[in-house]
Amino acid sequence: MERNAKYRLIYSVFLGVFTIVVGILFLAGAAELYYSGVAETGEIHGMYSREAVGARLLELLTPIVLWILAIIAGIFVYAVFPVAERKKRSADDVQIYARLRRRAQKDKDPEAFAKVIRIEKVRLAVRVFSAAFCLLSAVMCIVYLANTANFTSLAELNSDILRMVANVLPWVGAALLVLIGEAVFEAVFAKKMLPQVKPLVGREAVPSKWETGVKKVSAVAENKYVLLGVRCALFAVAVVFIVLGALPANGGAQSVLMKAINICTECIGLG
Repeated sequence: MERNAKYRLIYSVFLGVFTIVVGILFLAGAAELYYSGVAETGEIHGMYSREAVGARLLELLTPIVLWILAIIAGIFVYAVFPVAERKKRSADDVQIYARLRRRAQKDKDPEAFAKVIRIEKVRLAVRVFSAAFCLLSAVMCIVYLANTANFTSLAELNSDILRMVANVLPWVGAALLVLIGEAVFEAVFAKKMLPQVKPLVGREAVPSKWETGVKKVSAVAENKYVLLGVRCALFAVAVVFIVLGALPANGGAQSVLMKAINICTECIGLG
């Protein structure tokens, strides 16, 4: 490791440890504020007053200021100790196999080419199974969440949330495991198939009209002005939906407020 990289690593470790220390000090101050308030008044009301919280934050002013200065110092550390740019990451086996597979020609070795096609059917089956299972998981989650009978009332909010987690989380976790398994299978598949597809590679084939069209669409999609327009449109749609959700006629904001009140008063205990 070069010298500048070592300096950067030392700074990163220092800032990470310092951040953890400041976080622990915040947690310790919050705990002290809580337990001292309970011991003095016998209840939690009023312990988080502006004066009490301000006094605790004033005690932490020095480490907070030092932490902010350490973050600002990082700008100078990275400017004074530049690191040479890393070489562009080489393509992995999956990308290499996809590129070579497009150039594979049947007339090179018809029998080997047919074998590759047969093995690729297994890969296709794995992909179809993964997509079908993820779709099933999404449908099961949507069916449960869309059923209003599973959410009885605000008074039973905590039990409703626990039942929701018990019914939705297993499907989400299973879909995630399936996707991880598919990614591992793709890597192993490409690594084992590379020696079989390399002898079949010929000259670069003339791209079809479909491939040419896909490249043109990709070029348009990567245009910075197109991306900016899409982002602005999504932002506008998000603002519209937020406004519609907050309108009094919709009742959504009132429902969220009641749920937040119940969580604070019943679960966390701030009420």
